[in-house]
Amino acid sequence: MSVVACKFPEEQTDLFGHNTAQKTLLDLWNNKSLAGSWLFCGPKGIGKATLAYRLARFVLAQPVQNPLNLFGTEDYPVSLDIPLTDPVYKSVAQKTNPGLCVIECGLKEDELKSRQALIDAGKPLDPETEKNRKRYDEIRITDIREAEAFLHLTASANGWRIMIIDSADDMNTNAANALLKSLEEPPPKTVIVLISHQPGKLLPTIRSRCRKLLLKPLKNSDLLPILKLKTDCSEQNLKTLAALSEGSLGKALSLYEQDGVSVFTQMISLFSDFPKLSVSTLYAFAEKTLKEKDVMKTAQSLLVQWLERVCIQAQKNEEDEIFPDERQIMQRLQSHINPLRLMDVAEELQKTFADTDLDQKQVFVNAFLKLQREAVS
Repeated sequence: MSVVACKFPEEQTDLFGHNTAQKTLLDLWNNKSLAGSWLFCGPKGIGKATLAYRLARFVLAQPVQNPLNLFGTEDYPVSLDIPLTDPVYKSVAQKTNPGLCVIECGLKEDELKSRQALIDAGKPLDPETEKNRKRYDEIRITDIREAEAFLHLTASANGWRIMIIDSADDMNTNAANALLKSLEEPPPKTVIVLISHQPGKLLPTIRSRCRKLLLKPLKNSDLLPILKLKTDCSEQNLKTLAALSEGSLGKALSLYEQDGVSVFTQMISLFSDFPKLSVSTLYAFAEKTLKEKDVMKTAQSLLVQWLERVCIQAQKNEEDEIFPDERQIMQRLQSHINPLRLMDVAEELQKTFADTDLDQKQVFVNAFLKLQREAVS
């Protein structure tokens, strides 16, 4: 299995399917009305962060004044693209541009010490190591204080500042409240971008202070050609991959890297004789196929997603299979568990999967046994 290397959002030059959003930002720039606080929202993995860094590169690379054209009027840019050879591209990709501040979950203390020791020793920082450093699971008020300090520093060479908060969903209440004043009154020539996968969960006072830019999931007709280019999947697996990704290119490529289609189809095949289940087969699958933590987490997420699909398809006359024999397996569950009850069970399983203190292999097996109990009760 081969795939085009997946770049991090700050390194990514391609952005698929969001031409309208890009045009909106470009038009506002050309009309000198881009500055202020923004909320980029939409499902995870559809390109919100990629767009934010794309915008940051564009803004920080612009001259102090637009050049004049042959007619003596300002020559406005027509795209957010900047050349890879522009120094701004590298400095944004490395998050070292003085005009850029990225707020994310902070590094844990031991990671900070390890990182600082390398810097003090004059050793280079390995990008892969930096990406994998352990972080807190929320953005804290101390992280926001650092952002406020950035906003009061001297601006970049062209006078602009860009702050990206990825993601705003990770802010705890204290951090969110501390950010309010900056969102309401950012310094001139400043763009603050909050990235949110679930904007409804943000404080209303956060949402009211930001202009919203909604990025929608890609349609399958747009997603399939991209996946065909970036993967070596068969036509059937491309169809399954696109369906499982729910319009998110990032999710699709992540699933591909984890051989997600195979994991998914093997997992759903465990329901082939439902409500009969083989406990030994369940354990063997979890032990052999889901031994890596990330793959286990992906399988659990896909199970909940598929159970919700079973409920939805039960209300439709036509069922579009995303893999061979899916319809037959879905009908087994629909005939043994009321779809409304199945939706409740899916929500219960999602909460259980989120408990990281539990033995996830056992949690996975128990999920199937719970469904079996529902079927025979």
